[in-house]
Amino acid sequence: MNLTPTHFLRTSAVCIAFGTGLGPLTAAEPATDARLRALEHELGLLRQELATERAAKAPRPTDFVAGDYTPAPVYEDPVDSDDVFVTPKQSAVTELKVRGRMHFQFGYSEADDYSDFSTFEWRRVRLGVSGKLLDDFSFEIVGNFLPDSGATNLEDAYIRYNGLDWTTISFEKLRPRFGAELNTSSSKIKTVERSLLSNSMDPGKITGMSLFGDYGLFNWQVGAYNGEIGDQRSSEETDFGNEGVPEYLLNASVGLDLSETVGLDELALRLDYISNNDNDGIDQRFGPEEAWAASVSLSTGPFSLLAEYVQADYDGGGEISGFYVIPSYKFTDKLEGVLRYEMTEGDDGATLRHQSRYARRVVASDPGVPSAGSVRGEEYWALYGGVNYYVNKSLKLMFGVEYAELDDLVGRSGSLDTLTGFGAVRVEF
Repeated sequence: MNLTPTHFLRTSAVCIAFGTGLGPLTAAEPATDARLRALEHELGLLRQELATERAAKAPRPTDFVAGDYTPAPVYEDPVDSDDVFVTPKQSAVTELKVRGRMHFQFGYSEADDYSDFSTFEWRRVRLGVSGKLLDDFSFEIVGNFLPDSGATNLEDAYIRYNGLDWTTISFEKLRPRFGAELNTSSSKIKTVERSLLSNSMDPGKITGMSLFGDYGLFNWQVGAYNGEIGDQRSSEETDFGNEGVPEYLLNASVGLDLSETVGLDELALRLDYISNNDNDGIDQRFGPEEAWAASVSLSTGPFSLLAEYVQADYDGGGEISGFYVIPSYKFTDKLEGVLRYEMTEGDDGATLRHQSRYARRVVASDPGVPSAGSVRGEEYWALYGGVNYYVNKSLKLMFGVEYAELDDLVGRSGSLDTLTGFGAVRVEF
């Protein structure tokens, strides 16, 4: 038994007092008897305190005691725990969690009459925090770190007011709610890369504000964002040579959740709309002036399905429309098979190219031949097949192969076919 300095001094004092009091006991004086009883009571209290401390410091079930065998405890998976591991600096922050993801992948692509392309790359490395502020606010800040290029940028951020019954108000740098596959987290998508159709409709993560909520079976969101990638002023010039003409992107979405009504794990329908107020042809990543997307997601037992149809009108003229279907099946709790079929068409001058990862990066074996990435067509279809292995809820291994065909080539005959292989390691925490 280990005595603390306080307990040692108290014990010594009691013992000295106890011993000192033994002499006068022979006189059997009433005052001495009372003093003896007081010392005995004090010593009893001290023994109780020491016994309590010894019980608290006794070996736990997780400790090893010489000569004894204690079964190993069953630990809770930290991914399933809602424990807060980070202590906020200020009391106004009532919850603070560290979160992040690390995505490493391999890609190989080949096409007829072109040399092959292959690469290892860090696809995503992100680290951030999320939490709650006061009683009615929540927030998130995530940075994106790209080891190969050394670039660092703000990936997404928001602060939300949750104090209203009918809506949540969000000030954010996020992707607008458009496209079911686009709005599925990169850690949750079941293919290594999203479809060409989804990537063609991606407005990126832009700064703005939104309102969203739900009412019974229905859920909704409306938002207004900067019409350009980045938060700086527009590069558009007025007749007087001034810069900074505002351009806005408007977003609206309505969904219907029928899961409980039909008795499935999930059955959700959604209609998304996006309008970009870029009528002056500002060079930016998001091309459509107006786009619609209708999607359905279904899940029952080990089977799930995601399907979506998208139509977009471009400011410079032309229209792109298409659909994809992604069925998947869990053979075991860890092993999953995935297929994806997509078909996309460009009309009235709108053209398509192969996926930027990795088919579009195939280079010409002959310097005089244009690279596969520069070839455009008006019709595209692709078939992806893959397997995913879930080591646990934080770690996933992914493998896939995609055959893609670009038809109705602009300025040349025939088609351009590519075959791409993928491998990925995805960690989320």
